[in-house]
Amino acid sequence: MMMSLVNTKSIGNILTLRYDPTSQSRLQKIEYANFFPKSDENKVTITENLLKKSISDSINKLSPNRITLALSSGIDSVLILTLIRELFPELKITCISAGFEENGEEVNIAREISRNQNCDFKELHLENFLNNLPMQISIIGEPKWHYYWYFLAQEAKKSSSILFTGDGGDELFGGYVFRYEKFLNTVHEKSDWIEKTKAYLNCHNRDWVEDQNQMFDTKLEFSWDEIYQNFKKYFDNDLPLLEQVFFADYNGKLMHDWIPAHDKIHSHFGITNITPILDEKIIKLSCNITPEKKYNIKTNQGKLILRKILQNKNIQIENSKKGFSPNLIQFWKNYGSELVNTYLNNSSISNEKYISNSWILSATQKANALDIRYINKLLSVLSFEIWYRLFVTKEIKSDETLLKS
Repeated sequence: MMMSLVNTKSIGNILTLRYDPTSQSRLQKIEYANFFPKSDENKVTITENLLKKSISDSINKLSPNRITLALSSGIDSVLILTLIRELFPELKITCISAGFEENGEEVNIAREISRNQNCDFKELHLENFLNNLPMQISIIGEPKWHYYWYFLAQEAKKSSSILFTGDGGDELFGGYVFRYEKFLNTVHEKSDWIEKTKAYLNCHNRDWVEDQNQMFDTKLEFSWDEIYQNFKKYFDNDLPLLEQVFFADYNGKLMHDWIPAHDKIHSHFGITNITPILDEKIIKLSCNITPEKKYNIKTNQGKLILRKILQNKNIQIENSKKGFSPNLIQFWKNYGSELVNTYLNNSSISNEKYISNSWILSATQKANALDIRYINKLLSVLSFEIWYRLFVTKEIKSDETLLKS
């Protein structure tokens, strides 16, 4: 009975890729055929007009007194805020920015941007963001831990039930520059799809560890060959190398991880989430933009079209945005080590032969030596344990906190 509740293939995918490629998503799938044809039309003007139409249609339909907007110091959310304010100069807006350290540089930049656009501003300081992990997992329904978004949505609801985000900018317009350079320096046009898949996964090496196959015990069969097959259609074609990466990025975490999970969180709080960049027409347009118009390989600068829209409005965004992620080494020292020792010592998932107990012990030693990949992976295994106790053995309830004060 208990075993039937565990989809071992799905768990294996999530613990290796951070998502299950077979899961459902509201996003339209991008296929090989979507990348044709290309044209010489002014994609900057077309993109801006489509974004404005998406924003106007949403706000006119909902007629809100106030909206909230998730604001970082990066291009996507700043662009959305700029266009909203241009279209609706009197609309009340509360910008929310979350950080993992008090008075962080990015939060301070977001505060200044919010002030310049005549918006209210709220800052969230996230410290022990896994103390309510049972609640987060109960909402998402999958064994994952990286949903600090829960706290931002919770805060947003206090101001408005309508939340605007800049989701999709990285995937559609070439924002993952730290990975493009590494990928392009590893493969070439004549590399086969297996080589390109391995290079692509090496650009996501925090999602898995070198001894990944040793992590799984007898009830969870694991095969790298099966993992690779998920990426064959993205890299076994005649698209340019960078376009193959865009193809895989959109159909990966965005489609099967971020958007489905965020949808569930928003539904939990009764929030209507508006994602203008993920408008169907913009998704289609992005496929018909040549890679060099998204990413400059010489300067390692991405999102060229979105940058240009902002530059035309005299707004300059630097390359320094770090992204919404915690200092995992500090988190491990403060909370993570204790969480792992408390819940993975004699764990249900190791006793039931899903995860190897000897691997947990070995990985814990590496994490204690501050190997960030093993810290990350142990937190993923911790989430599997909490998921198992919530949905399978029902030993814990969703409102339980993990570390008692």
